[in-house]
Amino acid sequence: MKRAFERLLLALITVVGSWVLGLDPAQAADPTSSTVRRFALLVGANDGGGDRDLLRYASTDAAMLSKALIELGGLDKADRVVLDNPDPAALEQGFKDISAKIRAAQKSGERVQFVFYYSGHSDEAGLLLTGVHVDYKRLRALIDKVPADVRIGILDSCSSGAFTRFKGGKKQAPFLVGASAEVEGHAYLTSSSADEAAQESDRIGGSFFTHFLVTGLRGAADFDGDRRVTLNEAYRFAFDETLARTETTTGGPQHAAYDIKLAGTGDLVMTDLRKTSAKLEIAGGVAGRIYVRDRRGNLVAELFKPKGAGAVTLALEPGNYAITIDDGHNLHRAEVQVRSGKTETLEIAGLVGIPLEGTRLRGDPVPDASERPPAPVGGYAQVPFNIGVSPGAERNTAYRPSKIHNRFSVSLGATSAAAIDGMQLGLGAVWATDYVSGIQAAVGATISHGPLNGVQSALGVAVATSDMRGVQTATVALGRERVDGLQVGFALSYAKYLRGVQLGAINYADEASGVQVGLVNVSRGQVKGLQIGLVNYADEADGSIGLIPVTKKGGVWFDLWTSDTQLIHAAVKFRARKTYSFLTVAAHPIGDDNSRSFSGGVGFGGPLVWREHFSLELDNAVSVLNEGFTVSRAPYLLDTLRLIVAWRPARHFAIWGAVTVNALFDLQPTTTTTTTSEFRPGYHWGTPIGDSNLADVGIQIWPGFAAGFEF
Repeated sequence: MKRAFERLLLALITVVGSWVLGLDPAQAADPTSSTVRRFALLVGANDGGGDRDLLRYASTDAAMLSKALIELGGLDKADRVVLDNPDPAALEQGFKDISAKIRAAQKSGERVQFVFYYSGHSDEAGLLLTGVHVDYKRLRALIDKVPADVRIGILDSCSSGAFTRFKGGKKQAPFLVGASAEVEGHAYLTSSSADEAAQESDRIGGSFFTHFLVTGLRGAADFDGDRRVTLNEAYRFAFDETLARTETTTGGPQHAAYDIKLAGTGDLVMTDLRKTSAKLEIAGGVAGRIYVRDRRGNLVAELFKPKGAGAVTLALEPGNYAITIDDGHNLHRAEVQVRSGKTETLEIAGLVGIPLEGTRLRGDPVPDASERPPAPVGGYAQVPFNIGVSPGAERNTAYRPSKIHNRFSVSLGATSAAAIDGMQLGLGAVWATDYVSGIQAAVGATISHGPLNGVQSALGVAVATSDMRGVQTATVALGRERVDGLQVGFALSYAKYLRGVQLGAINYADEASGVQVGLVNVSRGQVKGLQIGLVNYADEADGSIGLIPVTKKGGVWFDLWTSDTQLIHAAVKFRARKTYSFLTVAAHPIGDDNSRSFSGGVGFGGPLVWREHFSLELDNAVSVLNEGFTVSRAPYLLDTLRLIVAWRPARHFAIWGAVTVNALFDLQPTTTTTTTSEFRPGYHWGTPIGDSNLADVGIQIWPGFAAGFEF
């Protein structure tokens, strides 16, 4: 009772004081007003180095939190530093930059809150930035050196709970109630305990912890309904939701942790929902797990709303949103438009029931694509044979609006059915809504909205919007879910998840397990297999063969070396997980006319043994080599096989040496005897082990060496 009276008295003093000073009472109590200035250092690091998986969403996580703090948390864009995949030196520079900004603000007498956020790889010892450790002791020192009144650290990474354990922090009663402008100290939140993995999800497009932390900051964590989300509320919401969503994942349950040492007369308000003009209010009668997606299909908020809980308000950007509610028994859906300056309310009356969709867990055995959806109530209308010229002029027309099942269907124009067991043919376009088991072919377009098991072919466009198993061929072949088999798109092939072979001028797959062959091959995820083309790109690939085969995780490297054949070599190397390709140029400007040369070529190879600081690699390079520095005759072909031993003292630097076997092919021999010309590039140190003419081609073979460095 006494505490309630004190809080009421404090509120009255605030209102009266603001009236005397001519301020809006809300502004006077606003923790993110001019009395407190917030700064942030936000780090997203997808690359942990070594054999660790390349994360997809660490940078996205940092951007999501940054956006929420700018829109709702009083953070100005100029008061933040964002680092994308930094190395340790860049991280330390980031702390220096943000500290300089804070010192400039403090000169004007402003109180300062500092937020440090990290999403990426770590272990029980520290952060992992491009394979280099930044231990937690050093990280704590960097944060503690920031000259702020309040320091908030948020780590969304594996074993990050070891960071809070480092100082022996106790889980004490975290916060007081009042104006956060009076709070001093630090608060550290981590996404997992010291021995747990932090997990990210393709479904939510980010990590679980950050996803729910941002959802909470946007209003889902406003448990007391005061239109402000405190750090305590945000932590409670993120802890509960992260644990609930990871209890059944392969990574195991994920428990967030904290170390909080704050003193003062107030709570720490993270976001103020009164600052946004576009709101979505989920009415008290709506209950269940709620998913909010924007018009692009991105999941922007997710929360569980218990039955009987009051209304929940989310601060969103103006726009159109699709909302799905799973109450444990049924799914419901609604489309809402959130407008600036308005609060859109979602009521039970606005929900529409939707049928459950069959799903599978990533990593589970691939289901049979012929698995069919349930038959409609009353079954299909059976039309074994259909013939016609259009959907309104065919045998199927007499059975509509029932769902139709055909075994053989042919049309001079276009035709459609719900289910096909057999063949569906047309000169224009054919489509099926439920499933296809058999052959679907047309000159113009073929479309299957359900699972397809068999062959889908079109001269124009072939589209499978659900899983397919079999063969898909067209000028443009599109598989919007899993493609299990052969996909041929003469101009373009697209598959969301490819398991098999993809052929086309341009191939694209979100993820692939198999082979991509084309002029241009692209995957924004992992390729468990091989890419073969002129230009290849993947976030990560087992093997990539091409003129320019780039993988994000393997990266682009540069080599400089010398050898017995030429004084100076330079190369650009493109690494995948098990292979690499390179483009090389070389010159030997010294010696007599029988040794000077310049060349350009390509090479391909891969590691036989790969350790953190050591590798054994085998590759082969073929170069077009010119005798001397004037073009007076047909060039030679130089083939060099190298066995390379490399020492790697740092992640992006290696010193290596190699034994080589060189074969020089003279396509214009100057003699008809059993020996070739006297020209041989380099120093002529090695004794030839082969020298002959075969079918008007002179061949010299000799052993050699090479030594250089890679960076």
